[in-house]
Amino acid sequence: MDRRKFIAGAGGTILTSHASSVFGTSNIANPNTACRPTTRLTRGPYLMPSSPLRSDIRENSPGVPLKLELTVIDDLWCAPVSDFFVDIWHCNADGLYSGVDNIVFDPDTLRVTDQAVNMKDKSYLRGHQVTDKNGKAIFTTIYPGWYMPRLAHIHVRVIWRDVEWTALDTQLYLPADIEREVYQTAAYAARGPNPIGVERDIVMKGNAETVRNLTVMLERDGDGYKGKFGIAATSL
Repeated sequence: MDRRKFIAGAGGTILTSHASSVFGTSNIANPNTACRPTTRLTRGPYLMPSSPLRSDIRENSPGVPLKLELTVIDDLWCAPVSDFFVDIWHCNADGLYSGVDNIVFDPDTLRVTDQAVNMKDKSYLRGHQVTDKNGKAIFTTIYPGWYMPRLAHIHVRVIWRDVEWTALDTQLYLPADIEREVYQTAAYAARGPNPIGVERDIVMKGNAETVRNLTVMLERDGDGYKGKFGIAATSL
């Protein structure tokens, strides 16, 4: 029997109360049920084999500031876990990722074209942190732009002590009402609002519930925004 399933089965009757008493999961801004593993999504084509160890990943990228506090908890014990590598990456206000040839899609067919935008000599909006004793990793970035044919999102990969089978890849989304305001500001206005909704998003394919579950609730923070999100992952 799988070790994690055996442990969960043996202690399953106390996990619900244990979660709140040990960790206070109600204080974690995770829309998922407490300790349920966070939904996995494709890591996408733009993960780099290594990223800088840093909290501020902006590199002077223009855009609305965004402070993101991620808390990693073990999905069995509902406790914060340290020594998790948390890697995030996303596109800039112009919809371009650093470090890669950016794929260009046809806006009508949503098919890949033979064009590409080379940003291989750039490293903006990428970085990783190692969770502290409270399971936290904090990043300063910008509100991501959009690219065809996706909703605006932030890629996240968490992995415990380089143990590959613990790796969890997902994507975080942002509130639509805030996005409308952000995309009217200077760095984003020339491109306008994102024409792609959840129905045409080539990853989500109409799965609005998952988008809701992976949306980071934001609040004003000076001239930008800040948000918290809990990620339940495997560390056994």
